[in-house]
Amino acid sequence: MLSMTGFGTGRATDACGEVRVALSAVNNRAWQVQFKSELGDLALDDELKQLLRHALIRGSVTVSIQVFAAATVNVPDREALAAAWRELAALARELGAPPPALEHVARAVPSRAPTTAWGELARAAMGQAIAALQQTRTVEGLALSKALLSHAATLRDLHRQITRRAGERLPAWRDSLLKRVTEVLAEQASITPEHLVREIAIHAERIDVSEELVRLTAHLDALDVLLSCTNSSGEIGRKLEFLAQELTREINTTGAKANDAALTALILDAKLVVDHVKEQAANVA
Repeated sequence: MLSMTGFGTGRATDACGEVRVALSAVNNRAWQVQFKSELGDLALDDELKQLLRHALIRGSVTVSIQVFAAATVNVPDREALAAAWRELAALARELGAPPPALEHVARAVPSRAPTTAWGELARAAMGQAIAALQQTRTVEGLALSKALLSHAATLRDLHRQITRRAGERLPAWRDSLLKRVTEVLAEQASITPEHLVREIAIHAERIDVSEELVRLTAHLDALDVLLSCTNSSGEIGRKLEFLAQELTREINTTGAKANDAALTALILDAKLVVDHVKEQAANVA
């Protein structure tokens, strides 16, 4: 599991100069890049963006690429220098003079500055920066994973408590109903067992949450599987957000049918834990 936040730098150097890359990533539901480059090569910039896009699935990334050229060294043109020396050497022979010194000829020959291609340096620096960024994202991802595993365990325990309490409601409600009806009809004809059974059946159907609890079990199983996934290249964050939405849906439906103070308290606890899952999922790549 990877966090979406992190920082990484890279640098590559040769005789022509140095390229430095700095990456800073923060949360974002999609993928976004802010690119500031001194390379002066749009095609190379696009290539580097694609390297980033392949490595970072989602998040907002700020990229800074700096170029530091080495001090300019003028290099004589070899062909021009050789031609000039041969011409001057021939003239010296005609005049009976010594051949010219090469360094003296070089001063008179036009020089050319070395051409610099930053592509190789930029790719190397970008690779280093991405590796460093992924390292920080991995470290923070481990912390996120531990927190999410703890939340999943808490939800599993709350699910067991909710299931148990949901099953305890009907007998208590039946006894309460019988007591109320008996008091109301104390001086009238007694209520028939058939009436009581029908009323209990209607209420049992109204407060039944067995389907919701089954779906909650399925969602919690899926959450366990996702949190145990070792393939960090998958879009785990989006899947976590989807599961959190589904957990919220079933917990809310169960709460709407609670009709019981103790069960409602458990539902509120479960909703709070799912909110924590949502907050953590927003940080996961």
